[in-house]
Amino acid sequence: MKITALAGKVRLPRSRRGRIVTLLVLVALLGGTGLAWWSARADDLPGDAVFAYGGQTETVTQLQERIQTLKALYGVQPPDAQDTAKSDAFRRDTAKAVAVGMVLDHAARDRGIVVADKAARDVLTRFISQQIGEGPDARSKFVQALGTTGTSEDAVLDEIKRQLAVSQLFDAVTKGSSVGDGEVTDAFAQRKAQLDTPERRQLTNIVVKTKEDADRVRTDLDAGTPFETLVAQRSLDGATRDKGGDLGQVTAAQLEDGYAKAAFAAPVGGLFGPVQTAHGWNVGRVRQVLPPQPAVFDQVKDQLKQQLTLEKALATWREWLGTQLTGANVRYADAYRPADPAAPPQQAPEWSPAPGQVPGQPRPSR
Repeated sequence: MKITALAGKVRLPRSRRGRIVTLLVLVALLGGTGLAWWSARADDLPGDAVFAYGGQTETVTQLQERIQTLKALYGVQPPDAQDTAKSDAFRRDTAKAVAVGMVLDHAARDRGIVVADKAARDVLTRFISQQIGEGPDARSKFVQALGTTGTSEDAVLDEIKRQLAVSQLFDAVTKGSSVGDGEVTDAFAQRKAQLDTPERRQLTNIVVKTKEDADRVRTDLDAGTPFETLVAQRSLDGATRDKGGDLGQVTAAQLEDGYAKAAFAAPVGGLFGPVQTAHGWNVGRVRQVLPPQPAVFDQVKDQLKQQLTLEKALATWREWLGTQLTGANVRYADAYRPADPAAPPQQAPEWSPAPGQVPGQPRPSR
């Protein structure tokens, strides 16, 4: 079993657009706070050091182990080593993410936040159940898959504890954030175009490895072979294979551009593809078209209020986290120092979970 299959079997072709991409430790939320990310001279760091903070030194080996754990939980895929530019950026971004995570670990401990072993194990059990299935065999498969990537169940549990602690820390820092009815009314007027429901399409999809495989799928479909038969026989997407390839009702913004263009140009009942995405070559069918619908205040006000409350909480979190990081003295080794240590990143890595998200919980939708 490949570990990448455990990190999210649904391979819906998605783009960066429409994702809530916040860093493991919410680094991307710091944009514009004006904090100073200290990067003192690293001349005295050991040769195998990535950075030093608070009396701790993160080594190259420890960073690699952390990446393997993130790969198991979130599908982190480091760039091809031959792409030196991307590999360099990934190395520096990951080092900074881990450093910020350590700052938050210290803040959580200072507030007395402790995550029990049982809480972490319960989350891991749900994660395994959702990704593999129930029972001891499922856990055995998961542990075996972890071993193939150089990580362990204990490392995964530590990461889950870290996420649960950050979630509690976020709640503690942002407690009391609230939004009045007048703010909701004003926001509806300002955001109505965004709140309108765009056209959605119910799609079924077959994903294969090569264009030649996709061409054969399309030929067989054109010849009358049932779509569900080819899904069961050939699709590589384990999450949708048993559902006839059903991707559900999706908007164009949820799909990679090329896939969206093909899927939203086809008529109801029509086939589209082959079209390549990050996950392979795809052939799809449009099962249903749901036309766009204007937003109605009474129908969206509760959801809008929740969104506004979250935004207010994030503003509080940004301010608090900026204060924490201003006082942090992180010393990076030259090979791991961020390109611009004084400026927080404006975009989080795709693998990062959302605020409060832990393994086994769905990622928030747009």
